Amino acid sequence: MKKISSFLLSVLVLFGIVANDMSFVSAMNTEKVTLTSEKEEIEINEKINLKAYADLLGTAEITDYKWTSNNEEIAIVSGEMNSAVVEAKAVGKAKITVTVNYKNKVSAEENVNSSSAEIEINVIEKKPQDIVTAKKESEAETAEDNLDPVTAEYIKKNLDTKYTLSNMMRLDQVLVVKNTLVEAGGIAENETIDSFFLREDTGDLFITTIPATVALYNLDENSDYYVGLGNTMLNDSTAEVKDQIFAINNNNAEVVNDRCHYDAKTGLVYVSKDLFGNIAGNVQVQFLQAVSQSTAKLSSKVNYTTTDSETVKEGNRNVDSFNFETNVKTEKDLDKTELTVSVNGLPTSNYDYDSDSGVITIPQSSTAVQSVNVDVDEKSAIAKLADKFLSITNVDAFSMSEMGCAGTVDVPDGINTGWSGQVPLYKAYASAWKNATLPVYGLTTGESDLMNTIYYGGQLDYNKLYYQNTAMCLGVWIQGGVDTTTGISHPSFWNWTAENVTGAIQLDAWLRLQCTHLSNPDTGKGVEWKDELINVRVLDKTSDEIVVGFLTKRVNSQSGAGIAKFKIKPKKGNLNITKVNGNPELTAGNDCYSLAGAEYQLRDGNGNAVATLTTDANGNASVTGINAGTYTLVETKASPGFELNKEHTSVTINAGHTITLNGVGCLVEQPVNDPLAIQITKADMDSGESSPQGNASLEGAEFTVKYYNALYDKVSDLPEKAARTWVLATQKDSRGGYRAMLTEKYKVSGDDFYVDTDGTVVLPLGTITIQETKAPDGYLLEGATLIDKDGNISNVENGVFISKITQNGNIASLVAGNFPVVRDEVKKHRVEVEKLSEDKHGVTAPLNNAVFTIKLKSEVEEKGWDDATVFDEITTANVDGKDGYAVTKELPYGRYILRETGTPHGYVKADDIEFTIDKDISETSKIQHITVTNKENHIRLYKYDVDTDAPLRNTEYLIYNVTKDAEVGRYQTNENGIIDLYKLDNNCVYYVQEVNAPNGYQINDTKFYFDIDINGFVKVSDKNSDDNKDMFTITDKGDMTISLSNKLKWFKLNVVKKNDADKLLAGAEFTLYKNADCTDEEVMNGITDDNGNLLFEKVEVGTYWIKETKAPAGYRKLLDPIKVEFKCIDGKHVFVVNDVVINDSNSDENYSLALENDWYVGNMTVINERGAKLPATGSKGTILLVGAGTVLCLVGLNQKRKNNKDKGEE
Repeated sequence: MKKISSFLLSVLVLFGIVANDMSFVSAMNTEKVTLTSEKEEIEINEKINLKAYADLLGTAEITDYKWTSNNEEIAIVSGEMNSAVVEAKAVGKAKITVTVNYKNKVSAEENVNSSSAEIEINVIEKKPQDIVTAKKESEAETAEDNLDPVTAEYIKKNLDTKYTLSNMMRLDQVLVVKNTLVEAGGIAENETIDSFFLREDTGDLFITTIPATVALYNLDENSDYYVGLGNTMLNDSTAEVKDQIFAINNNNAEVVNDRCHYDAKTGLVYVSKDLFGNIAGNVQVQFLQAVSQSTAKLSSKVNYTTTDSETVKEGNRNVDSFNFETNVKTEKDLDKTELTVSVNGLPTSNYDYDSDSGVITIPQSSTAVQSVNVDVDEKSAIAKLADKFLSITNVDAFSMSEMGCAGTVDVPDGINTGWSGQVPLYKAYASAWKNATLPVYGLTTGESDLMNTIYYGGQLDYNKLYYQNTAMCLGVWIQGGVDTTTGISHPSFWNWTAENVTGAIQLDAWLRLQCTHLSNPDTGKGVEWKDELINVRVLDKTSDEIVVGFLTKRVNSQSGAGIAKFKIKPKKGNLNITKVNGNPELTAGNDCYSLAGAEYQLRDGNGNAVATLTTDANGNASVTGINAGTYTLVETKASPGFELNKEHTSVTINAGHTITLNGVGCLVEQPVNDPLAIQITKADMDSGESSPQGNASLEGAEFTVKYYNALYDKVSDLPEKAARTWVLATQKDSRGGYRAMLTEKYKVSGDDFYVDTDGTVVLPLGTITIQETKAPDGYLLEGATLIDKDGNISNVENGVFISKITQNGNIASLVAGNFPVVRDEVKKHRVEVEKLSEDKHGVTAPLNNAVFTIKLKSEVEEKGWDDATVFDEITTANVDGKDGYAVTKELPYGRYILRETGTPHGYVKADDIEFTIDKDISETSKIQHITVTNKENHIRLYKYDVDTDAPLRNTEYLIYNVTKDAEVGRYQTNENGIIDLYKLDNNCVYYVQEVNAPNGYQINDTKFYFDIDINGFVKVSDKNSDDNKDMFTITDKGDMTISLSNKLKWFKLNVVKKNDADKLLAGAEFTLYKNADCTDEEVMNGITDDNGNLLFEKVEVGTYWIKETKAPAGYRKLLDPIKVEFKCIDGKHVFVVNDVVINDSNSDENYSLALENDWYVGNMTVINERGAKLPATGSKGTILLVGAGTVLCLVGLNQKRKNNKDKGEE
């Protein structure tokens, strides 16, 4: 029998396991997703963790997890990816579902798939706090006779001092406990053990009786009572003690209720010390436990502790009642001699320890176990107690999984866990000579002793177990028949047959019982050999085994109960199966597919094959004589053309029936097909990549694909008409490649595609051909090649490629691969470039050493020139005897930019030129010719007057190459103020500097910088100050003009001295002043020569007063100075005398402005004229009045001289 019932939860590992270690696997999960939970029953406000595990194909990529609850009033769920938390809100049930969404990474199309699993969570009322409270850490008892410190502490805290004081804690005795489990719903509130066994429906309400032992402690030497935690089901909220009976543990079972006491609130028992004498376990107590759980899910809560001599760690768990095993997890890698294990405070040696996991297994039902303590010590305390409790070491119950079967029964249909009823067994019998022959569950240490351990009122004295005076047995007919003593005919118990039953040498067998009614009321209804019905309760059942509890209500005024395990006798039935085609439209008319020859195995629960079925051409197969039960049908070999269905289909064979399965589960055969179909990649012949050259395109290539529903090797073998034909066109995909696929997206025309059951386009087994029928723009149709999956390059024969679709296990694929690459040759041609130079006179000549770079125009527009691909780079030279020529390599289809990227010195880079390649060299032999002309670079210097804007000639400038640190030359401005410079070296920095200014102008020796780049383009240098940058202008043709101005600083003033008779007078002194009263320091002075001329050189432009400071001999000086100015008015240099502008209208021989030898000269004549006043020096009046005024003059002369003494006048 399996340790885990199919109707009960798994055994909970009790100690040292945190919540995350505990999982229940949902029985409702799908094939691909498994959902696990810490537990399936939780209390209100409790939270548990869930986890989803997706078992998907390696090509699947999970996109997300979606968690939902179908009843959020009961429980809510919140999840992140494959983990979630469930929180209980109210009593009830809620289904938690996880949906896993994923996509197939290898699918050519976008796809979204999903798979889900669910689990049902049962929310119950919050249970009351456990009587024994778990603590993180507490003081461990060190006394050697206290093996359960937590229970001992509990007893101290809840002790009723009217029975004993708490002065010590010593393990002195053992109490035998019998938990009689009954269904709570059917008994009265005040039900007693006596009243229960007098009911007519006792057998219907009785579940079973489970024996146990608990420790009794001596707390006070002066007290009359031992104390122990008697109720081993105290922690179970679903169990309630309705009544209890204390009795002596012997054949008579004398009731001693008056000398024993039970506290229902605390579960403690107080037993009179004098009842024991020197016999261990001489007192027993029977509890009537009213259980509200169903038999199928009955479990009991168990406390557990572990100590390491210093600390105590505690906890509790619910454990299945009828698994008959309790597990405690402690430390790993220990020696069993280091462990002291106690159950209900009593030491036990009957346990298994797994050092790898640290799990201790105690073979007892959880209903018999209130507490388990594991003490880890260097020297086990059990050795110290062995002498005192040696007679108790055999009281441990054995696990049902270790117990032998009591035969094989033919269980009727409908009998499951929890079933109860009456069967016509033999009888209950009390006799000294009847030998029990069937193994049962009870107080024992080995299977050989199981037959002797359930007895009528027996004691725990091990030596007396084999010598009981009276044994209570249940007689069972194994095969049925007639009793030779009474002549009564007895049917067999569910067609019971003997299988390796010890002592079963006769038709009947005996099952030893234990007393289950200690007060033993005398009803007078049961007599020995009475033929009556026996009550039966099914405690557990799997497909192979069944655990049965028996009860005889009364025989010889006594009741007895026992538990036995049986094998279930298999029943026979038949099976017919029919395999069906899951996609008949895909295989219609195709001989590559057949339903014949598929093989199926029918496997039992252990995975053993019990039958093999092989299908015929119609998919049918059958088998007879199969034992009734549940099997799994598995396909082990697929028929030709079909996939092996890996699904396991459950089949239930009923006795006497033929089960027919038609096209369900693993009987649905999917025809193999190529799910990838074909994906034709269009590639360039030269690069081998799915990337076009130039402006050619790989998009729009058309392929005609034909499918034939049979296998062919050569094109010549193909039938005239294909089964289906499609025309596909290539498109650019998201990765930049160009492909055509068998989908509507790429189809230009043709038949419907073949599709799988999920709508995916596929190719059935057969043959296809591929032919390119339209080349893409810029490519040649002729000369295409196809590359298969092995990288082999095949010339397409007559333009047609052929390949078969064959089966390989569960898949089908093209022999040449699903991803053929078809390469086309791009159109290409050459270009001839001629380079010419053009001088300042427009004369052209061949020009070598010009470098040109060629790039695709569209790429330049998209990425910019620098990041665009270089298709070719050429340099002009002598080609076939002609200078200035260059020829490109073969350029692919497209529109290009020809850019001069290396310009010879002295020339300006030419403009970009665009050209197109649209013919292949095979289509025309004519080469495109492109002429490119370069002009000399040109710098113009323009010199002008800053005031008049008039050009200035004869200005000399130095041209200097800064980069090469060399003088280029010195040049003078022409009559138009211009200097033109040509063919200066490229990629250099220059400056111009005035070295000689025009006459009268102040020289401007500022250096004006300019650059000529590598392409011959001029620009203003950053070396110039911001104020000087405005002097530069650059035309759209790249010519630069530097406009340089000079300001007139000096002029010449020419003075002519004569009298009114035009006589030129020498010796007149004139002085220039800056102020009108001529008191400031003189600017300059001079004396007229013999011709009467006085020339003032380099007079700064401005306003002056000229004064005659000394007259010629015999003449008087001018009395008033003359105001003269030289300035610019309305853009003209003018000469102003006494605020009168001298111009064309008033200039004469006395006043004029002349430009002499590039100098501005102001001419003025100073004349003495006669008048009323005393004539000035040299006037005619002077002569006429000489005589008449002589006297007057002489008289006044003396006075005059005195007055003018300081003025120096004569």
